[in-house]
Formats: sequence, structure tokens, C-alpha cells
Amino acid sequence: MNIPSSALYLVWAGFAVCLVFLVIGLFSENTFHKRMERTVRSVDEDALEIIEERRADEVNKSLVQRLLEPTLIRMGKGMKNASRSAQGGQLREMLAQAGNPLGMGVAEFMGLKLLTLAIMTPIGFFTSFFGVSYIMEFMGMASDPVLFSLFIALWIAVFAFIGFSGPTFWLRRFINKRIKQIRKSMADVVDLIVLGIEAGLGFDAAVGKTVEKTKGPLTDELKRVLAEVNVGRSQSEAWRDMAHRVRMGDLTLLVAAIDQAMKMGVGLAAALRLQAQEIREKRMAYIREQAGKLPVKMMLPLVLCIFPALFVVILGPAACQIAEMSARGELGAFGG
Repeated sequence: MNIPSSALYLVWAGFAVCLVFLVIGLFSENTFHKRMERTVRSVDEDALEIIEERRADEVNKSLVQRLLEPTLIRMGKGMKNASRSAQGGQLREMLAQAGNPLGMGVAEFMGLKLLTLAIMTPIGFFTSFFGVSYIMEFMGMASDPVLFSLFIALWIAVFAFIGFSGPTFWLRRFINKRIKQIRKSMADVVDLIVLGIEAGLGFDAAVGKTVEKTKGPLTDELKRVLAEVNVGRSQSEAWRDMAHRVRMGDLTLLVAAIDQAMKMGVGLAAALRLQAQEIREKRMAYIREQAGKLPVKMMLPLVLCIFPALFVVILGPAACQIAEMSARGELGAFGG
């Protein structure tokens, strides 16, 4: 079997990309250890514990993060001006809403977009020749060189668009998934805070105990709030910034209720219990709404997948009998 030369080029290009990532990962690990050794020699003993914690955090990172982070930082160095623009501000808000996945800032995210663009464009170039040829043969088009070149350019442009816009679509999907997780766990987290307050703990201590007992995106946001309060930021500002980062209506109402209860001296436990009850009622209403949409969403799979198979099972034997009768001439005699 003859393998197309374009397919061989694609395989070799993928092998080269994997080799580049491997070399980058090895060099980044060696560079990090050398940088840490130089830093240890230049600081006093009080900072050694912080350096060891940073080294442990670096080691605990995933393989993908350890391979991509140095590359994204290098590619994002030239995107400093873009990060200050209006689009950079929008990306900054989206990254904050997503919880800064992989520790990315605006410059690193722009570097990721450039990296995926640099990967997808050669893939589009190598696959364009046999892909466009197959499409033109399938559509019955004549092999016009001008039309063939136009289709190749369009093919490469589509791959380049996917490479540049793919990270943005992934980030939006990540944000929606994170918001769903926060909405799902919010009522339980609020109940734990209420239990801590009723047990005699202060508000910050109750939130700290809740953070210890739970996991998830909301827990990460609460950890950040507690860290900001511990370094001297006011409690109301830290909670309002959390609501601004997440941009979810239920969380904004919860923060407003906490702020109002603390300013007016109202019992936090009662206010939070009411908020938890309201959150659960909204969640049940959302579940009922989604359940009401199921018949409409199931219509397309029924029409395209289930009904044709059902018609084949029911009408297939009758169609076979009609074909046999027509072949024997019985159908014509019956009609006469």
C-alpha cells in the first residue's frame, strides 16, 4: 500500500513537535534548579523555607504544565502591549473568572494562542493537498489549478482560525463548567459556614473550617478571600472582589447579604440560612427548567437516529414481501 507523501510529512512534523516539547521540558527543569541554587546562595536562611515551598510547588505541577509554562512565558514576552489593550482587559477578566487555569496570565494566554496557531497552520498545510483533492473529487469538481489553490488557501485559513481561536473557546467552556460547579456546591458550603457560626466560631474561622472540609472552585475562591484578609485587606473588599471575579448572580447576592448583615449587626447565621434556602430553590427551578427542555432536545436524535431504525424494523419485512410479489408478477395481477 502506497502511503501519501503528505501523510509522511505530517507524521514527521508531529514527531518533531513532540521532540521539541521534550527538549524544552528538560532544559526548563535544569534551568529552574540552577536558578534556585543561585537564589539560595544570595539570600539569608529565613528565606530558605519559602524557596523550598516554591520548589515543591514546581515539582508538583503536572507534566503538561511543566512543559507548556516555559514556552508560553517566552512566547508571551512579546505580548506585553497586547495585554494592556481592551482585548487584554477582557481576557484578564475571563482568566480571573476561570481561576487562572495553569497559572496563566494574559501574556501567557496570548502565547498559548500563538503556539496553537503555530501548530495548526503547518497541520493545515500538510493535510491540505489530499484533503482538498478528496473534497473536489467527492463534489465532482474539475481539477482547475486556480480553484485548487483557492481551496488550499481556504483550508489553511480554517486551520489557522481554529488554532488561534481554539484556546478562547476552551476558556469559555472552562468558565461555564466552573460556574456550574460553584452553583452546585454553594448551598452546602453556606450550610457548613452556618454550622460553624452556630457552634460558636467567628465568621472568618467558620469560613476557614469550611475551606478545610470542602474542595472545588468555590473553596479556592474562599481560600483567596481568607488570604487577602490575612494580609490586611478589608473583609468587604475581599468578598466583593470575589463576586466580581466569578460574575455569578447567586454569589453576588450572597456577598451582598453578608456585607449588609455585617454592617447592620444582623445575625449572620440567620441571613446565610435564608440565602442557602433561596439558592436551593433557584437550583431546583433550574433543574425543572432543564427537565422541561428535554423533549425538545430529544426530538432531533429521535428523528435522525431512532425513527429510521424503527421504520426499517417495522416496514422492512413488508417491503421485502412487496418486492418479491412484484418480481413474480403477483402485484400486477392483484392490481388488475
